[in-house]
Amino acid sequence: KMAKQCSCACTLTIVVVAVICCGTVAAQQKPHIISILQDDLGFYDAGFHNPQAMVYTQNITDLAKNGIILMNHYAHWHCSPTRRSFLSGRLPIHHGEQLSSNSGDDIDLRMTWISGKLKQAGYNTHMFGKWHTGFRSMNHLPANRGFDTAVGSLQTGGNYGKGHTTRWQNEHPIWNDNQFTDKPPGCEAGEKLSSRYVAPNCTINSGKILPCGNLMFYINESTVEDCCSKCHNTSGCSHWVFDEPDLSCHIKQGKTDCEQPKENSSCGVVNDPGPSPSPSPAPPSGPVTCTNEYSTDLWGQAAVQAATEYNVSTASPLYIHLCFQAVHTPYDKAPGDPTSSVYRGMLWRADVYIGALMTVLKDRGMFDNTLIVYSADNGGVVDGINFPLRGEKHSNWEGGLRTAAFVGGGFVPEARRGTVDTHNVHIVDWYATFSVLAGVDPSDDPPVPPQPVNINDPRADIYGEKSFPPADGVNIWPLLTDPENHPNISEAHPYLALSKEVLIAGKYKLLVAQPFFKSQNNGWKDINGNWRQPNASETHGCMAQDVSPQTSALPVPTLVNAKGTPVIGNGIPCLYDLRADPGEHVNLAPANMDIVTELWRILNMTILTQRDCQGWSYAKVPGGHIPGPLQPDNTTSCSPPELLGECNPKCAGAHWNTYGNSDGPICNVTGCNTD
Repeated sequence: KMAKQCSCACTLTIVVVAVICCGTVAAQQKPHIISILQDDLGFYDAGFHNPQAMVYTQNITDLAKNGIILMNHYAHWHCSPTRRSFLSGRLPIHHGEQLSSNSGDDIDLRMTWISGKLKQAGYNTHMFGKWHTGFRSMNHLPANRGFDTAVGSLQTGGNYGKGHTTRWQNEHPIWNDNQFTDKPPGCEAGEKLSSRYVAPNCTINSGKILPCGNLMFYINESTVEDCCSKCHNTSGCSHWVFDEPDLSCHIKQGKTDCEQPKENSSCGVVNDPGPSPSPSPAPPSGPVTCTNEYSTDLWGQAAVQAATEYNVSTASPLYIHLCFQAVHTPYDKAPGDPTSSVYRGMLWRADVYIGALMTVLKDRGMFDNTLIVYSADNGGVVDGINFPLRGEKHSNWEGGLRTAAFVGGGFVPEARRGTVDTHNVHIVDWYATFSVLAGVDPSDDPPVPPQPVNINDPRADIYGEKSFPPADGVNIWPLLTDPENHPNISEAHPYLALSKEVLIAGKYKLLVAQPFFKSQNNGWKDINGNWRQPNASETHGCMAQDVSPQTSALPVPTLVNAKGTPVIGNGIPCLYDLRADPGEHVNLAPANMDIVTELWRILNMTILTQRDCQGWSYAKVPGGHIPGPLQPDNTTSCSPPELLGECNPKCAGAHWNTYGNSDGPICNVTGCNTD
């Protein structure tokens, strides 16, 4: 197990003195907690890193700039491992680095989810959106892991509207509205959620323009009304000009007392521009049910509903885990999209519902005691931009592993609002941090410790039937709120294994190879979305893919020639100074072999503790098996069979087919047990 640190510190709040020390909390009001995952968001895609993105991420940007922006917040290089890490508090190497299938037993059922920890602390708990963490058993469903309510998609989500993959509510799928209980407001009437929003009233002056003021930006809009709506939904816009021949909408700010005639043009003044965008009108284009609603609207409105219906007089705080499908492919145009880009419009739509959720929290007097954690699940890809970082999703470069992230909300101490934090932290750390703030024990240890690792037997089963990896997360709240007394950037994790091939140690990053998965782009994408591939001095051995896990349980470096082509031979890992070179241009390994040797040794010893619950690393290996309890069919899996329940794929598929599709858990399904 990675070295696990426990930081003891005293934190002064504006209300009371609270002692947060090694997982205990005293005399402190438990905060409401909102965690938001944005799928495939690039490091440069939101307004807190890219000023040009502020116009369509106003709520996200406002929360970040009034909170703490996390510059070195890490996750995995793709989706499922990050989501499993957040829920379980374990690093990806301790549950597997592959995507979850519906039948995956990927989070050992003996592990307590963060929802279970918060439930122990008395929280009302809700999960909405994309799940994608493996659901072999009914006991893997969020509703059976500590969430009071859970509505989302079992897999990646598919299309954002009709044509989506399996959507689920608590313990059953929802393929039509009759199966969907306690629907968000609007669904009861059979209308699209997005149709409930009303455009601003527009006073349109035809044949005229307002040439004064400053141009904020211009985009193409199809109608005068859309141009007016765009101005209304843009913070700072005072007036607009619409040129009909080229459908050009000019969004402006400043003086408005300079009206001039111009043929085929229109203009208007907005006297009450909103502080943030709101959904534009999008009437139904056909028979659409809320079950088939655009996913951002459905998950966002469900979160708004949970906050609206929360009983503020109760002593139980609120926890919402909101996992948007946006901005993952396919790029489905968002309802009411006011931008000139489908990708940006998808992010804007999520921003709209984040703003709506914040409005409810403020209106109900909850915001001042709310902690908001926002993060991407990995780096951006396709239209996503990770500038100034190298690479993208599916790579071990910073562009795949370092995420756009921040903490916000009124619970953030006033002195820390509007600041930037540079500690090395990981998405697993929210498990311990939330637990401590809620006043519960952040540990989740097995009843029997794992066996010691053996470098001479990399595939040794150190867990057996009775053990499993303990939690890796660390309480980082003292670091974030009192950085002056925690100056060490690696205090939370002196050595942090991000994947089988990557170790972070202070300012250094050891990179052995790229993942043995799909393919990687080893270059840099600029702020305009243009790629530049590495030159000769930037061509390093760690650009090559690792060998398959069946070939070696440990990462294997290789050599590449000046053209970046792998060459058979004994290579050495790359070493980067991320503080001086966050873009990973300069390989320091040749001049620092002492550091490389030590970090490589630590990474290899750490990887010996890996546990792949999908069996991918053990397939086709003589004697290879998942390190875990023996199952009735003489295979092994991570969870004990008594927790999985009886597994009957044929019966389970028939049961779920009665709802409209055979997708769903195969174990412990009602009516499929022989007992």
